Amino acid sequence: MIVSERTVSAPSHLVHALLTDVEAWSLWSPHIARVEPATGSVAAGWSGQVKAWFSPVPTRMTVTWSEPGRGMGWESPGLGHTLRYEQRIEPVSGGCRVTFSAEVVGRLGEPLTRAAAPLSALGQRRRLARLATLAEYQAKRAPANR
Repeated sequence: MIVSERTVSAPSHLVHALLTDVEAWSLWSPHIARVEPATGSVAAGWSGQVKAWFSPVPTRMTVTWSEPGRGMGWESPGLGHTLRYEQRIEPVSGGCRVTFSAEVVGRLGEPLTRAAAPLSALGQRRRLARLATLAEYQAKRAPANR
């Protein structure tokens, strides 16, 4: 399992809203070139096409669970394996802790996960940093918008 976490100075409901808002994905996950459908919020059972800028073809993403303020999980099939990804949110004093985890499941899942770990962990940390910046910015602006 590849795991990265970060404490975010923003409420868990705000972080969850950013995780599930398709239009916000490219703001905190810059490798995403496009998503179909391109708008809306995801929930358990949502399925769509996600195209990374470095990939020649989009992949199918299916949300396996989503719980407001707690996170979401999703899967993508590929080459006889399944990428399982979770984005968990845990409330803590002054904000929340966000944990991203990923693993490849299938016949060669364990060695593929180990091989992908350095680059995947780097990507997780970069996405967590961008998500934290965005959520913290929105949290600071929220009282002024009321």
